[in-house]
Amino acid sequence: MNLLFRLVARELLGPFLFGLGAFTILFFAVESLSGVARMVLESKLGLNLIAEYMANRLPQVVIFTCPMAVLLASLMAMGRLSGDSELTALKAAGISFLRIATPALILCTMISGFNLWVNDTLVPRSMKRAYDILFEAQKRDPFRYALLTAPRWLKNGETQMLYVNGYDVDRKTMFGVYLHYFYGQSRRREIFAEEAVWNGKVWVLKNMRVTLFDKSMDPVQELVASETWTPMQPNESPSDPDTLMRREYLPEELSRAELAEKLANLPAGHNGDDISRKRNRYEVMFHQKLALPWTSLIFGTFAIPLGVRPQRSSRSIGLGLSLLFILVYYVLMTFGMVLGESGRMTAMHAAWFPNIVFGIMGVLLLLDATRK
Repeated sequence: MNLLFRLVARELLGPFLFGLGAFTILFFAVESLSGVARMVLESKLGLNLIAEYMANRLPQVVIFTCPMAVLLASLMAMGRLSGDSELTALKAAGISFLRIATPALILCTMISGFNLWVNDTLVPRSMKRAYDILFEAQKRDPFRYALLTAPRWLKNGETQMLYVNGYDVDRKTMFGVYLHYFYGQSRRREIFAEEAVWNGKVWVLKNMRVTLFDKSMDPVQELVASETWTPMQPNESPSDPDTLMRREYLPEELSRAELAEKLANLPAGHNGDDISRKRNRYEVMFHQKLALPWTSLIFGTFAIPLGVRPQRSSRSIGLGLSLLFILVYYVLMTFGMVLGESGRMTAMHAAWFPNIVFGIMGVLLLLDATRK
């Protein structure tokens, strides 16, 4: 078994490292370089911060590209062993295909376990730092810094959302201020102000315009206070500047424990409203934190028996098949996430949907290869 393990591991290692490097570079080129170019042109960040941003994006990228590399390595390694008749020789020596595949499955399980640890410990920390760099870059030009807050629930049952066209951090002044008030799924009123200044207790609005809406969300009345400064009521005034500047973490910046805590503090919301969609998204991401790392094992189970079939030994064919299966997998993943976030599929099933599909096919292929 030790000799067999070393043989299979040696065959997998080269294609795995090649695939990991190639797919990671490709992923960075498609996903990150356009954002880096904007950072260079718009915020004039130093090369050290840009390099730090790229380095902190790397762990998350590897979580996505590691299963791709496993898929490519399994197809190419098993295809090479099959094409050179080494599998035939091993079977002639009385070694079953399942026993030959076991070392590869063990390696895939180890990779998945490592990915699980990275995805729940290293990725949240590194993504927080990466987004902090973007956040600080955006604040370097305070007059271009736009602000959109998360929903804020008021004591009267309304939900308040704040959008600001520009925010001067140093002067604690907002420009082009929109305050939207909802009750359930109905918009109740909208407040617009040219400017808003923090007076130490509440925000004071300049040239305020208030629009009221009926139950059909059509405007029914507009109140204008031109050329005046109007302080807001303390119970409706948005948070103080320091609180506004604390950005809300995205789901990919949180560990499973942090996502669970976030879900515990989120209200249930109404079916189809912004709050329920946000809750559904967090629930899908909570389960995906566990599902995504196990994709390496799923891809291994699928690709190992597929690689022994005829015409699988060519590197170009192996790479082409890998790209095809990766595309299908991520189409299924996107489809599942859309269904999960819309509430049409449970969050757990949405997160595990592509793994279930590929896992079933992998087990069937493995059983078929074992019987031959």
